[in-house]
Amino acid sequence: MKLLLPALLRNARFVASIEMHAGKMTRDEAADFFVKEGYQTRASAVMEANRGTTDPTYLVYTLGKLAVLKLRDDYRKLRGQKFSLQEFHDEFLKQGFPPIKLIRRAMLGKDGEVL
Repeated sequence: MKLLLPALLRNARFVASIEMHAGKMTRDEAADFFVKEGYQTRASAVMEANRGTTDPTYLVYTLGKLAVLKLRDDYRKLRGQKFSLQEFHDEFLKQGFPPIKLIRRAMLGKDGEVL
């Protein structure tokens, strides 16, 4: 449970940010969303909703996580029976800190896509 609440908050930030900026959720609706889906107090939910209107890095944690999980799935498809989670992590960390698009290209090939 200790790790679940921060994960729920990050996921709620991801959804609320996109929805607010797409004009599909108001700030008040976002606050309600944080209370209901992110298990935040009302005061924290209002603060999070306000932050979502001004902080461009608000959804980056979850966006990055989703990109890495997609890369892992694509790497698994590419390697097939030879896939090893240890190998994936070693290869991923060996790339350093460039944008995920460049890591995908390095690990998956020329265009970074799995056919």
